[in-house]
Amino acid sequence: MNPTASRAPRDSSATPRRRGPLGVIVGMFVGAGIMLLAATTNATSGIAASDAQRTPPPGAPGTCLSWRHADMADATGVDCASPHLFELADTVRLADFPAGSPLPDGPKLGQLVNERCTPLVDNYLGGRYDPDGAFRASALTPTRTGWAGGDRSLRCGLQRFSRSGALNPIVGAVAGQDQSDIHAPGICLGIDAAHVGDPVGCAVPHAIESVGWVDLGKRFTGAYPSIDDQDKYLQPQCAELAGDYAGDRNVITAKGLFVLWNNLTKESWTAGSRKVACNLAAPLPDRSGFAPIVGSVRGPVQIGGQPGSPTNPGATGPGGPSVESQPPLPASPPR
Repeated sequence: MNPTASRAPRDSSATPRRRGPLGVIVGMFVGAGIMLLAATTNATSGIAASDAQRTPPPGAPGTCLSWRHADMADATGVDCASPHLFELADTVRLADFPAGSPLPDGPKLGQLVNERCTPLVDNYLGGRYDPDGAFRASALTPTRTGWAGGDRSLRCGLQRFSRSGALNPIVGAVAGQDQSDIHAPGICLGIDAAHVGDPVGCAVPHAIESVGWVDLGKRFTGAYPSIDDQDKYLQPQCAELAGDYAGDRNVITAKGLFVLWNNLTKESWTAGSRKVACNLAAPLPDRSGFAPIVGSVRGPVQIGGQPGSPTNPGATGPGGPSVESQPPLPASPPR
C-alpha cells in the first residue's frame, strides 16, 4: 500500500474489481531543533520547530542517525547495520533564499523536499529509489535560529514512516534492500475511517490482514509487466497464499472476506522492487474503502457495516518505539 497516493486494491473474487482508497497523508514531523519532512504529493501539515537543541552534525552521505526521545535531543550517529531512523543521502544548500527570508513551512517545505531531495536520494541509491516503496525521501531542516543565522542546509535522506506518521526503524543500508512495501503474514493494519492505518493487533478493528507476499520477479524477468499481466499471475498466487494462511480457501468466503493485492508501478519496477503484498479485507459495498474487521481469519471474525472511526491506535511520535515490532522479513513468504 502506497502511503502517499491511492492505488487500486485487487481481489480474487468473481465480482468486478474497483479502486479503493489505500493512501493516507504523510506530513511533517518535528523534533526540537530539527524539522523532519517527508516527500509527498499531498499537502503537508505540522508545527514549528523549536531551538531546544542544535541540529546534530549530518556527517557524510551514508551516515545513519537514531534517537529515542521525540524531541531528538539524543540524536546520534549509529552503524547503519543497527536500527536507525534517518539515513543521510546528501545535503543541498537553499541558496535562493536570501538573508531575512522566513524559514519555509507547510506545503512549501514539502515542495522543496520533492524537488531537491528526491533527486539526491535517487542518485544516492544509484537511480533505484522507489517512490511507492517502503522508504520515503525526507529532510532535516535548520532550526529557526540557525536559519536566521544563515544556515540554508537541507539535509536529504531516507526514513520509514508508518501511516500515522510515526517513524519505524530501518535496519541495514537502504541501498542494499528490496524497497517493496510489504508486511509479514499475520500483521493486521488498523482502520482510519475507510482507509488503512498502522499495524495493530488483529483483535481490534482493522482494515486488512496480511497473508504474505508474491515475488513478481519469479514470473517476469524482463520489461515491466502490464497491470493485466500482473493480475493474471497475482490472482491465483495470492489466493493460494490466503488459503494456506486461513487453513481453507472456503473459510475466507464463508467469513465475508476477500483476497486483495496491489500492483507494482513502473517506477517501483524500475527501482528493483518485485514483491507485492497479499491481504484479506472486507471492502465496503460501494468499494469506497474498507469495513472494520475484528478478529483474525484464523478465528471468529466480525465485520462492521460502516467505515471505522478515524483513529491511529498504534501511533507514536518521532523516535518512539516502532509501531510494527517484528523481526526482519525473510527472503520469501512461507508457504
